[in-house]
Amino acid sequence: MANIAIVFAGGVGARMAHSSRPKQFLEIHGRPVIVHTLDIFQQHPEIDAIAVAILPQFRDQLERLIKRYELDKVSWIVDGGSTGQESRHNALKVVAENNDDPNSLVLIHDGVRPLIDAELVSRNIESALEHGSAVTCTKMTETVVVEDGAGIKDVIPRDPLWTAQAPQTFRLKDALAGYDRAVAEGEHDSIDTCTLMHGFGYDVHRVEGPRTNIKITTASDYYVCRTFLTLIEDREAFGGN
Repeated sequence: MANIAIVFAGGVGARMAHSSRPKQFLEIHGRPVIVHTLDIFQQHPEIDAIAVAILPQFRDQLERLIKRYELDKVSWIVDGGSTGQESRHNALKVVAENNDDPNSLVLIHDGVRPLIDAELVSRNIESALEHGSAVTCTKMTETVVVEDGAGIKDVIPRDPLWTAQAPQTFRLKDALAGYDRAVAEGEHDSIDTCTLMHGFGYDVHRVEGPRTNIKITTASDYYVCRTFLTLIEDREAFGGN
């Protein structure tokens, strides 16, 4: 049984103001965001292989980065689709075609979420082995309200609320069956694997992740991520907590 990271990086950076490059290729400390993300899985001893889904026009650029940074666990570069769901599905199909064990685990992750760490990857694997799934979540700390167009309609107690992030880990056979079913039923743009699998009745088990596990979507996300990566580099260079 293998543990395979599926990293989807199919975006074109439409919400990154004034940037001419997709957000996965923006550099932080001299390395593109996608390299920071892939390197977490590259260095993890329990990850056996990596599949990356990316739009065809960026394939050559990604291949150069993989070679330059010696990311030799990247076994498949898959054409991304017009939606995140399609990109993830394409990668799952390629992994399944090249994997003999349907019980292998797939850790599905955003290419622009580079602040995960080895401990979180390990806990995803441990949970998925025990429960069949693992969805990285962060406790909700803000007040959540429901708006009806005229004002605040309701205030939801935040105690039971969490935000789903990534990695989101499932057995390969289950994830592929879920995505196949979604397409068969006319769903082509689900938000994430957690939403899709829960909607089809699969068990979804929570794993708590760090609040720093942000996804770079806007320019402000990029600057926050850069700050956190600076703190991590400083800690590694000079020690301390």
